[in-house]
Order: sequence, then structure tokens, then C-alpha cells
Amino acid sequence: MRYADLTHRIAGESVDTWATHYEAMRRMDAGEEIFLLSVGQESDMLSPPGVVAAGISSIENGRHHYTAIEGDRALRQAIAQRHAERSNKDVDPDCVTIFAGAQNALFASAQVLLQAGDEVILIEPYYTTYPATVTASGATLVPVVLTPEESFQLDAQRVIAAITPQTRAIVINSPNNPTGAIYTREPLQALVNACRERNIWLVSDEVYMDVVEDPALCRPFALDGAENVVISISSVSKTHRMTGWRVGWAIGPKDISRHYYSLNMCMSYGLPGFTQEAALHALRYEHEVTQQITRRLAEQRAVVIEELKPIPGTELHRGGGGMFVMMNIGALGVDAMDFAVGLLDAEGVSVQPCNGFGKNCGGLIRVSAVLKEDSLREACKRIARYIASIR
Repeated sequence: MRYADLTHRIAGESVDTWATHYEAMRRMDAGEEIFLLSVGQESDMLSPPGVVAAGISSIENGRHHYTAIEGDRALRQAIAQRHAERSNKDVDPDCVTIFAGAQNALFASAQVLLQAGDEVILIEPYYTTYPATVTASGATLVPVVLTPEESFQLDAQRVIAAITPQTRAIVINSPNNPTGAIYTREPLQALVNACRERNIWLVSDEVYMDVVEDPALCRPFALDGAENVVISISSVSKTHRMTGWRVGWAIGPKDISRHYYSLNMCMSYGLPGFTQEAALHALRYEHEVTQQITRRLAEQRAVVIEELKPIPGTELHRGGGGMFVMMNIGALGVDAMDFAVGLLDAEGVSVQPCNGFGKNCGGLIRVSAVLKEDSLREACKRIARYIASIR
């Protein structure tokens, strides 16, 4: 039987790079001791009890029928208020659309903004799902490479130089996954200006933005002239330990909300009411949880850096935020995917090879600082032991 060309656009190395992670999960389910440092979630923590109680109460009160296509009004109002407070700009709830996580919001944005013949600029290293997400629309991916030597910091002029008459969108992610780099105001303002001048969208993935404390942190929507070109995407996944609840959103000009509505009509037909009420509770009442996560991640990144920094033949790129520490293993002469497989087999530690994060990332691995301190230290010692065995 024949399959659509889409199946080729959504497959490839960006999908293959997850193979070690899912093999690690299979081994965990089989009872093996595995240190899971290959995914962006605090695997040893649970959603806040108040969130869980809100979800259960919602089910018991009958919120298990169809809901509004664009999302519950109360949730959209809470998100709009939150976004307004953080950007010092008014945000209309009708500019907010609820999706099944930030990933779904990114996919929906690509579907309503891009088509065959268009180009979309991605900053490399980029999150592994981005290529399939944007090229599923038929658009062409144009990478702009940032290097370890420049600490993966955004070079606005390099991005602007990549713009062509076919460019329809630029996708940015700050704090960046996988590098942890935090993009600062000046280059972001330059991108906003360039997008306004050329009628280009700036899609901003902000899922890690509320779990870092850094004075350099800049929200693109808060910049001058951003209102008509910036689409802000986020979720409660990282900020409230709710990865499995699948509640995210996109915020943009009101016109795009109409197109999101039409797409959601035929794609998801609205999210479950009980997950939305759980998310609403999180945004209204669980502020301390987000602060706890922010402090914990900073402490855990410091542990990973302390343990891995002395390893000969490697280099760390700590970024400024998020859940990850990047390790450059290029000098070891081993491909990142082969390294990840060997590490899992030899030491029971799962890390994420960065082959799927860009063509120039085959010498990088992403270490998720998401376990409690003693587990993190043990996992890092095992990484050091494995590297010593292959040098």
C-alpha cells in the first residue's frame, strides 16, 4: 500500500534519536536499574496534590463531556493575565488558544502559517521534534547554526542574513533545549524588527522560561512592536510537573486564533474539561511549586556540572537555564548515538544523543538534570567510568 509523502517528512534522524530513551524505559519496566537522564521531566516527582485533586473533583462533577474548541474561557483568561503580567502588555483572552501541550501548539502553528514553497528558519541546535513539526506543512527547513565556541548564543545578524523572499517564520526557543542558552534582549529585538519589516512570524517556544531566574531573560512578546508578529507558546508541563496532563497554549494576534479554532475543530475537538480545570488550578494557586522547581533545577544542574566537568576529553556547555547540561564528546571520536547505546548497555544510564538536534550535533549529548542529588551523582560517576573505558 502507498503512504503519503508526509510519512517521510515526519520520520528520520529526529525520531531515531529517541530510540535509546525508549529502550531505557523498556528496561526500567522490566525491572532493571536505569538512571533516566534522557528526557525533560522530573521523573522522580509528581504533579502537585492540589492539581490532582482539582482534576479528580472536575471528573466527579461531570467535566468529562465536550468542551469549547478554543479552550475553557476561565483557563484562557488566567493564561492571558499571566502573560500580561510577565510582558507588561495587555493580552486579550481571545488571543489565547488551548492545545494538547506546547508540542501540539507548535504543530498547529506550522499548519496555519506554512505551506509548500515556504521556508522556516530554525536555530541549531534545535529541539528534536522541530524539523518534522515544521516540514509536515510542506515548508523547507533552513538551519542557522550556533556553535559551542560562542556558547550557543543567538546571533541575530546571522539569522537575518538567512531570510529570503520565501521565509515565512523564524522559530526560537529560549531558554534553549538542548543547550540551555538564554537569548538576550538586543538580538531578540533585532529579530522582532526584521520580522515586522518583512511580514515574517516569530514563533517563540517558552516552555522553560518560567523555571529559570536570570536577569538576561527576555520575553519576545514584551519587546517593541512584537504584538503582530510574535506567537508565544508554552504549557504547564515543566512549570507544574504536569507533562502527562497535555495542556499547552499559543498566544498571538486575534486573527490566528480563528485559524487555530478551525484546525482544532477537525484535529482535537477540544481538550478534556478535567485536565483544563487542573491546569487552571495550577496557574491560580501553585506558584510556590514553580519556584521550587526553579531552585531545584538550578541545584541539580550544578551537581551535574560538578561531577562531569573534570572528565578528560570532554567539554560542558551549561547554558543558563532549563533542565539540561550539554556535553561535547567530539574529542572522544565516537558518535553521540553510539555513545548513548554503549552507555546504556554498560552502565544503565540513559542520555539523549543530539544527532537529531541538527546536522552539526553528532558530537554532543544532552544530560537531563532531573533526578534527586544522590541519583544524579551516581549516574554522573557511571558516565565518567564509561568514558574512561572507551578513551
